[in-house]
Amino acid sequence: MPIIGLLHLLIAIGFVVHANKTGRPQYWMFILLFLPLVGSIAYIVFELLPELANSRRSRKVVSDLRTVVDPDREYRQLGERAMLAGTMDTKCKFAEECERKGMWQEAIDLYREVAQGIYADDPEVLRRLARAELGSGSATAAMATLDRLRTAHPDYQHQDAHLTYARALEKEGRLQDAASEYAALAGYFVGMEARTRYALLLQKLGEPIEARKLLSEVVRASKAPGVVLSPDDREWVKVAQRNA
Repeated sequence: MPIIGLLHLLIAIGFVVHANKTGRPQYWMFILLFLPLVGSIAYIVFELLPELANSRRSRKVVSDLRTVVDPDREYRQLGERAMLAGTMDTKCKFAEECERKGMWQEAIDLYREVAQGIYADDPEVLRRLARAELGSGSATAAMATLDRLRTAHPDYQHQDAHLTYARALEKEGRLQDAASEYAALAGYFVGMEARTRYALLLQKLGEPIEARKLLSEVVRASKAPGVVLSPDDREWVKVAQRNA
């Protein structure tokens, strides 16, 4: 019993330290020290659990669990909003969810439905439409949409639109043109995809030394202090590591 009591006291002291560091009310110190077991349970229930429930990480865990249990939940909800509201925003979000699920034609139909009237030349809608067209395998359609975007908005700059154009060129077999686009894109693209794709294309073009140099840069950049990788970035780093 003395050992158990000491353990409860040590836990309570740990919570007292936590309460002081995080600016909790002073009364927790008295509750925790004079009622070690009950006080610790109360601290967990009234302070730690609510904080955990509101944290970004816990929300992500809950979201991931929901996705595992009901993978089509987000798709249904966004579809219902798109049908009820029928706005550009709701339809584009639904189209993006279709893209995520690989439902390319559905995404294309939604984007084309939006790209009418005042949104006929909207750069964001056209950019996403081109991305979906390329995802469906139609590089020609994607390039035509991006040419339409460029004509309507000659000063428009977006790294994803540039990446889609470079990928479309590569898919069309215009490898040297694609390499030029990737080279320009790699200089400013935020993330690991552009440089990795450029390196893989250089391998196809018979330039293994330059390709290996780029792939090594991707791997080094992923390990730099303070770098936060998105899930997509982590996948591209794996590709770089396999091919370096």
